Amino acid sequence: MNADSLARIDLFLSSSTTELFASHGLRINEAASRAEGIEAPFAATIGFTASRMLGVLVLTMSRALALRSLPPNLQKTAIGDEIVADWVGELSNQLLGRLKNRFYAAGVEIALSTPTVFAGRDLRHFTQPSLVYRSLFFEGEGTLLVEFQADCDAAFELGEGGQGPDEGPPEGEVLFF
Repeated sequence: MNADSLARIDLFLSSSTTELFASHGLRINEAASRAEGIEAPFAATIGFTASRMLGVLVLTMSRALALRSLPPNLQKTAIGDEIVADWVGELSNQLLGRLKNRFYAAGVEIALSTPTVFAGRDLRHFTQPSLVYRSLFFEGEGTLLVEFQADCDAAFELGEGGQGPDEGPPEGEVLFF
């Protein structure tokens, strides 16, 4: 994969993450360097596949950020770890959905799996060797680490982007059917 495709992935990750949290009323910023550890971490992992690529997105965030990003109707209740874990899994699903839209516009159609969530102390993701590994750290009303790991053939490249042939609803819109 060439440097242009890797730069597009970084842009997809950065913009999708900041837009996702902005849609929940929070401002987070990409940090120049990663602080050691994330306090009271929750992590979600969600896999994806495409015709020539497969990978995983790992979201590790502080409990504080997860709590601040909860929908207003949940912020008024007693908030146990189960609700926080469910919400972190939902955020990973929403983030990968946003990435899916950007990849689709660049000519790559991906399918998502179901997220798995973990909580504990000093959580670390031990990456496996792969062609693509990107890691972005964010700070704001809590801390967040977004890791993207993918395997694809060496000739795989992302297109310039643009509009997919059949645009779906705006990101974050709820559809009932």
